[in-house]
Amino acid sequence: GFSAATLQREDTQEVIKKIGETINLFQTKDEELREFLSQHERESEENLVDKQIEPKTALFKQYLNLFAEESSLDDAIYYLAEALRNDVIDIQVFLKNVRALARKKFMVRALMNKVREQTNKCEIK
Repeated sequence: GFSAATLQREDTQEVIKKIGETINLFQTKDEELREFLSQHERESEENLVDKQIEPKTALFKQYLNLFAEESSLDDAIYYLAEALRNDVIDIQVFLKNVRALARKKFMVRALMNKVREQTNKCEIK
């Protein structure tokens, strides 16, 4: 007859067999995934999103950089206001920094307008 030890050994052998099958499956899937990733890394290097939306001329690139700078200045002013609202900074620190950022934003916006005028001149020609 079957003893408890024999049944336990058969159960253990079955578990070991299933573990081996699972390891083989994981190794196969790992190889497939590595192949997929290496193939798509090559494709992604060829089709980088940044290259797809990169400005074609220096003026457009300058305008894009100015736009990003203006947005970052807006963000900085917003977070200064939040810091003031939460009593992290006092009103003097807030006003001093907002004035400096607003001056810089004014200059950025003025330069953006000049670049926009230049790009319009280029498009008319």
